[in-house]
Amino acid sequence: MPWKTGRLQDRASPEKDLDTGMTQLVLVDFDDTLVETAPAFHGAREALFSFLVENGFSRDEAHTVHYDEVDPELLAEHGMGPFRMAPSFRETYLRLCKRHGHWSDAGIAEACADLGRNFLGHPKIMDGSLEALRSLSLALPTVIFSQAAQEEYQLGRVRDAGVTTIVGDDRILITERKTAESYLDALNHFGVEDPSRATMIGNSLRSDINPALEAGSRALLVEPYEMWHYDKVDPISQDFLRFKTFPEAVAFVLDFGGETKQP
Repeated sequence: MPWKTGRLQDRASPEKDLDTGMTQLVLVDFDDTLVETAPAFHGAREALFSFLVENGFSRDEAHTVHYDEVDPELLAEHGMGPFRMAPSFRETYLRLCKRHGHWSDAGIAEACADLGRNFLGHPKIMDGSLEALRSLSLALPTVIFSQAAQEEYQLGRVRDAGVTTIVGDDRILITERKTAESYLDALNHFGVEDPSRATMIGNSLRSDINPALEAGSRALLVEPYEMWHYDKVDPISQDFLRFKTFPEAVAFVLDFGGETKQP
């Protein structure tokens, strides 16, 4: 199984449901829910496009080649996370050269790849997110449900963000790709038999909201900034709530005891 293992401990365990609601488990996304990630990816790509313009290519064409051709291919090959960025940046340059019948320059290709390395840095905590996570975990059974192709790398980022001081390693779930199937696997792993008693909080329609809704759970979408283009899909239903930040979503859950369907 692709999980960081462990069942919920006695504190806020499924056997100790709050009288204020029927929530048995809350699953919380990590990237762009608790920490800023998309802005770093965006900044790295903007640096690539500017560099390619300096080397004689159209920004619009570079944008199209990268987003529409190269990145989807590299995403399928390397999976979610930052490790596809260096090869995709290099390949974007090479594709542009091929389009225009130019010889590629090894130095420029490597400079492009360098722009896709080590751009994330230390996780940048979103304002109030850890405090909200602590309040949530004290009131309701809570796990971190994240996706990444490199499990150990992602776990390291979760630890660096200070999340494990709140929920602990045994309540961090990392899967290669979030789907309805992997979501149900997560619920099963933590002993939740009825998906309607679980709530997913995250920033992605594709990876957080739709899998939870398809499984029959409640879902809260947080939208701190513009969603990554990959995540911009149609929701399978409108039976979810939207919030600007994770602390606002947590405040709603705590105020209403986890009952998150529209009134």
